[in-house]
Amino acid sequence: MRTGCVAAVLTVMLGCEVVAQTVEQGRAPLIDGQLQDVNRELSSLDRTPDGRIAVMQGRATARTIKLRLEHILGSNAPSDVAVVVRDAANNEVVRYTAEKLAEERYVWTPEIKGRSALVEVTESTTAGAEFRVLIAAIASHVPPSKPTLNIVRDFDLENIEYIRANQPEIFVASRPVAKISFVSSKGPAACTGFMVSDDRMLTNYHCIGSDAICKSADIIFGFNKSDSPLGDEMQKCLRLVDKDEDLDAALIEVAGSPGKRWGSLALSDAIPILKEPAVVVQHPAGFPKFVSRIDCVVSTMPAEGVKVGEESDFGHSCDTMDGSSGSPVLRRADLKVMGLHHWGFVDHGGKWSAENRAVQIHFVKKRFGL
Repeated sequence: MRTGCVAAVLTVMLGCEVVAQTVEQGRAPLIDGQLQDVNRELSSLDRTPDGRIAVMQGRATARTIKLRLEHILGSNAPSDVAVVVRDAANNEVVRYTAEKLAEERYVWTPEIKGRSALVEVTESTTAGAEFRVLIAAIASHVPPSKPTLNIVRDFDLENIEYIRANQPEIFVASRPVAKISFVSSKGPAACTGFMVSDDRMLTNYHCIGSDAICKSADIIFGFNKSDSPLGDEMQKCLRLVDKDEDLDAALIEVAGSPGKRWGSLALSDAIPILKEPAVVVQHPAGFPKFVSRIDCVVSTMPAEGVKVGEESDFGHSCDTMDGSSGSPVLRRADLKVMGLHHWGFVDHGGKWSAENRAVQIHFVKKRFGL
């Protein structure tokens, strides 16, 4: 499962019609679903089942959903009240104490497999004490039917399971790379990121550019097969540690220190060299992990970055899609990071209408003190 129309997941989604497409700016997260306003209230004092329990339905084609829960009443939250969220199989996904939800004011639940979830506010035994929660919105993540393709020459993306069997050293280097699933101002979205320490991850500023977006984000590790959209481990984005809009870079803190289990990538001090072989590990179109290494080289060095006049980027010929933003561009020689992929094809962009771009990682390393 390598070339041609590559893996089954991409064959199904793209119908084997692989053509180069562009977006106007070339730099945007993948919008992979829809946001529905719900505005359903639940109360701990309501004695009817419908008053404390709600079954929420996302879009019919959703692979996963997440819910926005808001605390709307109960300044002195009863200690015996909790908000419990379960999936369609009645497995508990998350439990928030009333005190925690009142403190946070609102939360986005972790990603939930399937298109439905049950939300329950447990009944309070404290006389007269009420806790009220609002199910404000449902974010339905739906695989895109026509993702933007930034394909140079042939379609060469390789499924990570093929890489596991045939390029084990690249597979090991791929482990710290994760899918980032979040809710942007335009709806449910996806990007890619990679661990640089036990609890720090690099991605693009245009993906995670604020604490509010971070608060909605799930970091999904080991998402290697399409039938396991929650991967092998999922953690929340805790905070936006630092950001640089000109470098299109963001450093975030991830809960649970996943770098201890999945490893982290070393950042190269070497300056990218023209025609240098490269490897890009990514979650294209929000799909399972793929690798670009065939016909994948540094194609322009240096190149202008986001800030006009600053040659902070380099061009590369590695295949990507929407959702690949934030992927590491690795030196094939030592599999250290030399670039942060952030720019696909640009409409009417001259040479940049058929060439990808990445930020030279030494600029990011210096800026964030990594």
